[in-house]
Amino acid sequence: MVEGHDLPSSLWDVADVFGLGVTLKLMQHYGGQDVLFPKRIREGHEWIGLFGEDVAHELCHFLSGQRMYVPNGKPLQMRTQVKKLEMIGKKRNEMSRMLGISERHIRRLSKAEPPPTPLFPDLDD
Repeated sequence: MVEGHDLPSSLWDVADVFGLGVTLKLMQHYGGQDVLFPKRIREGHEWIGLFGEDVAHELCHFLSGQRMYVPNGKPLQMRTQVKKLEMIGKKRNEMSRMLGISERHIRRLSKAEPPPTPLFPDLDD
């Protein structure tokens, strides 16, 4: 699962307004897809079952009529896993077998810059 600080930047606003749970559910069900957020949803819409009626209506109001690519967050998850394995002393060939990715990709992830820190981090934590 994606940790809060590893959330793709395109979903920071959604997470700020609706919380991490709704954002992760959106990523889990629609990750890797372009999603059109309707202006209104009708009774029986799949989002009502997924998010609950109030949240589904608020989500559509917030992103009304917009098409948004919902990232799945896998690159961020993989980078986090590589960093954790490095910290415990695993070698790249071991990580390659464990994660099912090439050593070259592990090297790229290892050298990748961390995602930027938000300018205005949530001060409620």
